[in-house]
Amino acid sequence: MKNKENKLPHLLLLIVGAILILVPIYLTVVSSFKDTPQIMQHFFSLPKPFTMENYTRLIEDGIGKYFLNSVIISVVSIIMIILVVPMAAFSIARNIGRKTAFTIMYSLLILGIFVPFQVIMLPITNQMTAMGLMNLPGLMLLYLTYAIPQTLFLYVGYIKLSIPESLDEAAEIDGANKMTMFIKVAFPLMKPMHATTLILNALWIWNDFLLPLLILNRDDSFWTLPLFQYNYQGQYMSDFGPSFASYIIGIVTITIVYLFFQKSIISGMSNGAVK
Repeated sequence: MKNKENKLPHLLLLIVGAILILVPIYLTVVSSFKDTPQIMQHFFSLPKPFTMENYTRLIEDGIGKYFLNSVIISVVSIIMIILVVPMAAFSIARNIGRKTAFTIMYSLLILGIFVPFQVIMLPITNQMTAMGLMNLPGLMLLYLTYAIPQTLFLYVGYIKLSIPESLDEAAEIDGANKMTMFIKVAFPLMKPMHATTLILNALWIWNDFLLPLLILNRDDSFWTLPLFQYNYQGQYMSDFGPSFASYIIGIVTITIVYLFFQKSIISGMSNGAVK
């Protein structure tokens, strides 16, 4: 009897959580296959008739270009993050606590986690404008910059916990220098953390709205998918069907990426966040 009483709150929480997650997903999916009058009159019902007109209209309105922009920005930004941050993390992990300069550097970089984005919105916009980086390369550099604090924290913890220094010594005996040691020994052993970094940053970059709004909104040829959705909804405020279809395109893409790498996420997060 006690076991049933203990399970009841968990079951209720599971049901409530499932409703809060699945109902909005259901409404978004079914609404993407309805025209606007159907959405307004029968919001919860299945499409009658079933129509692909919303998706066809999005293609005609050029969503492919904005989808491609989002793909390019996400892929290039994540590649830069995975190439740059592990290198810094490996150096810091091997020297933190021994050399004051590395300890100070690590502390200063980690402090970026505690700075609210709203505080630096205006200075960043002014600085990027002055540097002529209000474009795709500028946005990618910003994503690399803002990914450093959290990603560095996870990588340093993972390296200290999962990659023993005895491997460095063995590689050194074999004649490897520091760079060879990192590339051939340490970097391949960070695969779980690479997967974790990819997912965390892909979810953030793919769905991010504020940075593209600040950096790219001046030129519609640079728009990302969320920025296109924002401007598209504003342009066709009373036409909901294509908007719901655009949400499905964004959701399905990042969900596929997540499912592909999900096996490596838990191990990478648990190992990297211990220290």
